[in-house]
Amino acid sequence: MNLAKVIEGHNSERRALVDGDTVVTFGELRDRVSALRAQLAAMGVSRGDAVALAAGNEVHFATASLAILGLGAIVMPINSKSPPAELRLRVDIVHPRLLLVGEEGQGLLGIDDEIGVEALDMSTLATVAVTDPDPGIVHVEPDERAFYMATSGVSGAPKVAILSHHNLRWVQEAMHQGPEALRPDDISLGCLTFAHIFGLNVVLLYGLSIGSCTVLQRHFDADESLRLISEHKVTLLAGAPPMWQRWAKANAPDDSLASIRFAASGAAALPLGVFETIRDRYGIEVAQGYGLTETSPVVTMGRGFAVRPSSVGKVLDGVTVALVDDNGMPVDIGDEGEVVVKGPGVFLGYLDDQAMTDAVLTADGWFWTGDVGIFDEDGYLYLVDRIKDVVIVSGFNVYPAEVETALIKHPAVSGAIVTGQANEATGEMVVAHISGDVTEDELRAHVAEHLSRYKWPAEYHFLDDLPIAPNGKPIRRALR
Repeated sequence: MNLAKVIEGHNSERRALVDGDTVVTFGELRDRVSALRAQLAAMGVSRGDAVALAAGNEVHFATASLAILGLGAIVMPINSKSPPAELRLRVDIVHPRLLLVGEEGQGLLGIDDEIGVEALDMSTLATVAVTDPDPGIVHVEPDERAFYMATSGVSGAPKVAILSHHNLRWVQEAMHQGPEALRPDDISLGCLTFAHIFGLNVVLLYGLSIGSCTVLQRHFDADESLRLISEHKVTLLAGAPPMWQRWAKANAPDDSLASIRFAASGAAALPLGVFETIRDRYGIEVAQGYGLTETSPVVTMGRGFAVRPSSVGKVLDGVTVALVDDNGMPVDIGDEGEVVVKGPGVFLGYLDDQAMTDAVLTADGWFWTGDVGIFDEDGYLYLVDRIKDVVIVSGFNVYPAEVETALIKHPAVSGAIVTGQANEATGEMVVAHISGDVTEDELRAHVAEHLSRYKWPAEYHFLDDLPIAPNGKPIRRALR
């Protein structure tokens, strides 16, 4: 097998990618991948090598990923906007053979010494005549490495997760079940960054594997997203909660999502108020899913059954999920427990970090996610929070996500991130970081109506912008 084969066999004239005014058919994409594969092979890239990729949601990202995979090499997507010092940390873990730079990563050219790897401009490579033959797609074993994905891991420390060809391909095939699955005539919007697993596997690679079209949005802007959806008649839309929050408040016609037949949210909990606003304004229900980089990423989906707004759906067929207590024993239905996952999408481990791998991945394949969840009697999963983010106030557990959900219900609050802080009297106290045109007095009165007293924030900090990762998750450590 080889994941690079996802673009094989589709009608050559069918659109694969739309990037602004550029339309790339599957036939043209195969030609581009073949040419780059030949160039990389001539440079000495071979099976088992790692190649870093700094590109946005552009054609270069897809071309480079598939060319690298086809040689049996490993793709390491990096955020092209990261500071050099941060990139150097990733490079020092992976030691890539070279760095391919797309149009969105041009700022990295010329700083090879600073980041520790030679950077090559893909726009320039595309103009160079290919003299060496394309070696073709090599056969790899299912458990061979396909992607090195940067992640904070369960510990919160920078890690590189190893995902195999089988991990990613199995998830694509598992998602392709039921009437709401992707069809070749569907059109998806690629607004989730491809450098993260949600955008990479659930949007880009899954779409290519089915032979459908993906409209690329390089930089997320809510109004521009809605314009692209209307212009291209996008039918499937996946986004992280901050995107849905912006679409809910966008200055756009209420029929902007009329072409959407399935809408999904993931990466973090979708506030109930946002779900309701999208439903009432645009006439669609957003189905939540759950997954992690380490699970390639899908664990649950809210597809194929009635949507329950606060739930992340039901467990994907072929995946096993258990909720366990601190002693590793299963909890009762309706009780909170850590989410542990077993299935073909579970990663191979963290690169060069056996201690952290052993801490979260058991010998028989159970991955301890660090997330706290609850199952109801119908099999729907509800996420409570991250274990490491729990704030313990006078012996009581306070889950930041619950407090954030209450805060975001205030109509003047545009964003909320809750953290814990040491306190002599209570051990820890709850601290709220807020964006929006609202006062502290208004918020104190608001939370008193929605939360038990021990969950009330003791302090409020007001910020113009909250630290949100490209995958839509709050960066709590930046506020602690």
